Amino acid sequence: MKNIYPYFILLCCVALTLASCKKDEPAPPAPVDASRTVLVYMVANNNLGSSRFDAMDLEEMKTGAGKGYIGDGRLLVYHAPYNADPHLIEITSHGIDTLQSYDRSLRSVSSQRMSAVLSDMARLAPADDYGMVLWSHGTGWIHDGMESTPLHQRSFGEEHGYTMNTSTLAEVISAAKVDFSFLYFDCCYMMSIETLYELRNAVPLIAGSATELPSPGMPYDLNVRYFFAKPSVDLIGAAESTFNYYDAMFGQDRTCTMSVVETAGIARLAQISRTIFEACGGGIPEGYSPQRFMYTSVASCRYFDFLDYMHALCDAAGRQDLAGTFDSTFSEVVTYSAATPKLWNAIDLNRHNGISTYILSNAESSLTGNYNQLSWFDDVASAVKFE
Repeated sequence: MKNIYPYFILLCCVALTLASCKKDEPAPPAPVDASRTVLVYMVANNNLGSSRFDAMDLEEMKTGAGKGYIGDGRLLVYHAPYNADPHLIEITSHGIDTLQSYDRSLRSVSSQRMSAVLSDMARLAPADDYGMVLWSHGTGWIHDGMESTPLHQRSFGEEHGYTMNTSTLAEVISAAKVDFSFLYFDCCYMMSIETLYELRNAVPLIAGSATELPSPGMPYDLNVRYFFAKPSVDLIGAAESTFNYYDAMFGQDRTCTMSVVETAGIARLAQISRTIFEACGGGIPEGYSPQRFMYTSVASCRYFDFLDYMHALCDAAGRQDLAGTFDSTFSEVVTYSAATPKLWNAIDLNRHNGISTYILSNAESSLTGNYNQLSWFDDVASAVKFE
């Protein structure tokens, strides 16, 4: 025992020294708040990813970051590539850093995965202000999310036939730990009144297209600067930049519509719209040819110009007073709107006003795309009565 005792004392001293050293080691620094964190939620596990449009856009983001456009903000991307595990990455002036890795047990269009990513963003990149860009396919109001569906039947996102309903998107954004000051849809058909109505309480400022967009999407190398503009985001600048990019092209490539909406006025727009439906009815007035936003027939089209249609209803019923009230409210909601002369060099866009809508032609048409499950149908379009 006498021989062991000195060694025991020595071991205790060493342990105390190590504990003291460990205690004195500085804790990892907590993330410092940025002026603004922008998350690009990139669902590319589809034909866009297999065609490498995601890789092209990541390179454009790196170019924008290299020019100093991010400033003291942070640009994060949830990147779900084609047939590979997703990662939460950060685009910096020096390149790309990986912040978090995910497996494919959850689909990127599931509420659980998006909620987890938003939580990770808030933890890893805290900021004074937040914005989000949604990158993928899109069909706006069509209510078929998270069920295996035929091709080209999707709301937001597309991952092997699965999608996210815009009602689910609104719930996820509203439940996030942070408040988003803007949402930019880098996908097709998302600027429908039905979609915007679902999102009216989730985010105050929304930009996107009422029509199909070319697959390359927005020019990120040009637009990054607008997302990090001070003192607040320049969403009109970003939308205008995208529009000008495609408007400068020729032939079929010259195709684009863009608009920016302030959601604070959408509830009032819904009220006047319901009044018009109650007073003027619905359907397609005799002699009226609606402004289509799809390269298809009127019968199979799902997106028509909203303002143009409401004017047609008011004109047919002789209610120009209601049209005037609608116009004044609409102008408060749509703060920017632009369209190339034609869609895919085939459909005139001279009556584009920034927001689309679906036209109920009869009682059965409310079943199309589960339209009758939308808040817009419950609160507004259900006022249309068919015999």
